[in-house]
Amino acid sequence: MVTVADRIFSQPAAASSQVHPEEPPVRVLVADGDPAIRSLVRKMLGDHPGCSDCIEAQDTDDVFAALETSPPDVILLGSAFAGMNGLQVTRAVMVRQPVPVVIMADVEEEDLDRAFECLRSGALEIVPRTEESLSSSDTFSRLLDLARQAKALQPRHDAPEIQGNVSSLPVDVLFLMAGTGALGAALRVYQAAEFSSSIPVVLVTALASSLLPDFVRWLDETLEGGAKLVDLATGQPLTAGPLNVVAASVLPRVVASDGRGVILAGLPDIPWMTPDTSSGENGFDVLLASTAEIAAKEAVAVLLGGLHSSGAAGLSLLKRAGGRAFVELPALCPFARSSFTAVRIDAANVYATVSGLVTLLDDLNAQRALPGA
Repeated sequence: MVTVADRIFSQPAAASSQVHPEEPPVRVLVADGDPAIRSLVRKMLGDHPGCSDCIEAQDTDDVFAALETSPPDVILLGSAFAGMNGLQVTRAVMVRQPVPVVIMADVEEEDLDRAFECLRSGALEIVPRTEESLSSSDTFSRLLDLARQAKALQPRHDAPEIQGNVSSLPVDVLFLMAGTGALGAALRVYQAAEFSSSIPVVLVTALASSLLPDFVRWLDETLEGGAKLVDLATGQPLTAGPLNVVAASVLPRVVASDGRGVILAGLPDIPWMTPDTSSGENGFDVLLASTAEIAAKEAVAVLLGGLHSSGAAGLSLLKRAGGRAFVELPALCPFARSSFTAVRIDAANVYATVSGLVTLLDDLNAQRALPGA
């Protein structure tokens, strides 16, 4: 029998993002008002062969001076920062000179909320602003890997909006696949489209599972309709109303679609199924492949432009099975890879901007509301 995993790993995919020794070293800018934090980061990076230079910034003037004189490949930025906070700095960097930003956040609720706003504004990831985290080689390997992947991307200006035929079959679930760097686009689509009150909408995020409870709390307080964490253990169908949130790292999959609705569960804890990215983004492909098998005709999936290519192979399966597969193009994330991977393997029915995606989703919603639909 051909399994979900067989289908996923037989699909065309981008080359692995693993770092090789011959890859160029990375320049890091650590921006934090605490000299002890900067010293700890500098020490750790000084011992890491992948880092060529660690530049320190104690305030926003230092950050923007460094961007002018010695541009870094990645910024490690404290959420609470002197002069401008991390959110304001993130927004300014993305407007002036996009550079990958990783946020250091304290455990206090206010600081985490600001860090989540940074993700919505273009930051790629959050790491704990603790001695334990900032003394971990895994933290800095991940930081340098993000920088290398973003650095390797070639600017693309040849991405016209492409439209295709979209089935008007009833829609029972909408999946928003938000990989690294794509949270802002996903929330724009969710807040502007009209589906949320009529069918379950599921945000699939690459965020670390340790941050998920606080992230869902923040979304619940931020979004008009609220948000809730999907319970993969109960076998209960997804419901409309609050935004349903699930982490890609738990490898969610569709296990049933019937008169009660669509039901999600997690894959068994089998070692070979562990995703090969630390953010667990291969879970996008697991979810989309299972959707293609069980609920293709009832589902719409939107792949928002993120740093990795994860999700493109699963989206291709959904399209082939008769599902509706949409891709954000061009992407709001300046370091997007997934959109162009999807184009290369012909993974979607439609490629459109955020506003174009909203229009298409609203059209589907209007068709759904017609008598006899």
